[in-house]
Amino acid sequence: MPAFEYKALSASGKQKKGLLEGDSEKQIRQLLRDQGLVPTSIEPINKAAQHHLGGNNALFIPQIKTAELSLFTRELYTLLDAGTPLNEALKAMSQQAESKQMTRFVATLHTKVAEGHGLASAMNQAPYRVPTDVIATIQAGEESGYLDKVLSRLAESIEQRDQLNKKMKTALIYPVLMVVVAVVIVFFLMIYVVPKVVKVFDNMQQDLPPLTQGLLSFSDFIQHQWGWLLALILAVWGAFIWLLRQPKGRYKVHALLLKTPGLKRFLIYSSSARWARTLGVLISSGVAIQDALKISAEVVTLEPLKKAVLKMVEDVREGEAVGQAMIKAGFFPPLLLNLVRTGEGKGQLDSMLLKGAKHYEFSVETAANTLVSVLEPILIIIMGAVVLTVVLAIMMPIFEMNQMVGQ
Repeated sequence: MPAFEYKALSASGKQKKGLLEGDSEKQIRQLLRDQGLVPTSIEPINKAAQHHLGGNNALFIPQIKTAELSLFTRELYTLLDAGTPLNEALKAMSQQAESKQMTRFVATLHTKVAEGHGLASAMNQAPYRVPTDVIATIQAGEESGYLDKVLSRLAESIEQRDQLNKKMKTALIYPVLMVVVAVVIVFFLMIYVVPKVVKVFDNMQQDLPPLTQGLLSFSDFIQHQWGWLLALILAVWGAFIWLLRQPKGRYKVHALLLKTPGLKRFLIYSSSARWARTLGVLISSGVAIQDALKISAEVVTLEPLKKAVLKMVEDVREGEAVGQAMIKAGFFPPLLLNLVRTGEGKGQLDSMLLKGAKHYEFSVETAANTLVSVLEPILIIIMGAVVLTVVLAIMMPIFEMNQMVGQ
């Protein structure tokens, strides 16, 4: 039965919003009137969602957040494991969703499933983007008849992905905050503090030290050219964003990042962990190895690594083992290679991939903490050096004045 999003007025004139199911808009209007409400707007859930997102243009269709997808998968697994039919489970979840986006998403899934579509097909048709590997895993669960068990593994995988993303973001908050504070302090000194100090030196009958002259020139430049400076920063940022949207430019930027000392290992471990967990879940769910490899490449965000994973699909199609194809890819860590070769030999490739993913997820967390512990003192030293330079530039003329008075 289709779902409709409505807006209505109560007898007291208070506006109410919500979702109702019915065969038509006419039936929804009657249901609202029976509740003493005056309907002002009724739209099918799909139409309402597309209107909210700006049409069918893919650029305006947001992806479901990892945290919300994780909660959705876990709740759906719990309901199915308890024996609740899929259609009823989705209906219950649509009424309990915390965000408007998830309410529309789950309501759309419920409508499509009620029409006879499978859950994976409903996700493909929903006006929200869901990761390809998630849809493929659910489709494999539906085809095998073990959707609840597949959802359990998928929920764990998404939860691990979400936890890793949160830990990485948390680790980067402090360094980013320090950089922002440092920039704000420097601009404050240049725009407000230094000009006032300059007045003290106006009547001095001697040349200012080079450091002080340089500071005053820099301060004067920022005061008079701040508009152009801001425009330049925005232009550089815009050019960088445009470059990342071009396949060749994005590839070059990612290749440069992978050559950066200290960052290369972190990025490779992160990509390897995400790839291994996704591939392990897909294989354990019954997805064919070649299809699983192709789908797992979608979670590798760095273009050079993604290209290498896609090349693995061709190698495996030609008869090579996954472990051998990984060696030819040239970036996977040694431990993961050994685990995969062992897993292939014992027929436990999926479990070994998940074991490797767990190891490298821990390694990524450790590497992130190490990277931050190294960045923190470096940033503090840089901030201290900037402040010390400003203080010296201001104090040096004062010291010279004291020497002249002493003579």
